[in-house]
Amino acid sequence: MLAPHPSVIELVQRTCARRGTPITVECLRQQLNTAEQHLRGATKEQPWTWSDEEAINRVWTGYFHELLRPCLGGDENDLDACVRDIVTDFDTASSYALYSDVLPVLGTLQARGLTLGVISDWGMNLALILQHHDLTRYFDFAVISAQIRRAKPDPELFLTALRRADAIPDYTLHIGDSYVLDVLGARAAGITPILLDRRNQHDPAQFDCIVVHDLFEMLDLLDIPRPTLSR
Repeated sequence: MLAPHPSVIELVQRTCARRGTPITVECLRQQLNTAEQHLRGATKEQPWTWSDEEAINRVWTGYFHELLRPCLGGDENDLDACVRDIVTDFDTASSYALYSDVLPVLGTLQARGLTLGVISDWGMNLALILQHHDLTRYFDFAVISAQIRRAKPDPELFLTALRRADAIPDYTLHIGDSYVLDVLGARAAGITPILLDRRNQHDPAQFDCIVVHDLFEMLDLLDIPRPTLSR
């Protein structure tokens, strides 16, 4: 539903510039893949990172250190200060924007009387972010990993959602953008998973689950007419 806005690189550059520490977009772009690899490695070594608020803070601190270190000329004090500000900024609602299909699809599903919930690997501030973007009016509940001390693909996260929705797995769908975390986690709880591939990076034939490229395609699967969008 949410993506960094305008982008991770631009948000990092903006935060550092506000501190009087300008860095170039080119350097950040060169380092982005290294930072992403660091993040994947860190979460692979500690798969339950997202179930702990302090661990979440540590992993993002490490990520932004990897992203920024070559761009700041080796000043560790300046690096640490920039990273602290960036981690704080990325935990605020104004650093995110909704995909364009989110509100129309949520409104359509809600009008059908469906029970809707959020299951997310995120820190405690997600509730405030959802509220800021006026999403709480669509959802009946939110299961946030840092709050219940569980992280995807732990099926308990999904079972908690079932209990809060007063639903049974056979009549429940879960949509998410990670095969391992969302598809396997939902399936372990008996829920039908849908993989969301917004960037069209994968061949659907390679997956043993339903694959969609936006939320409107999910409406098609449910035989629910797409909403008419105003221009």
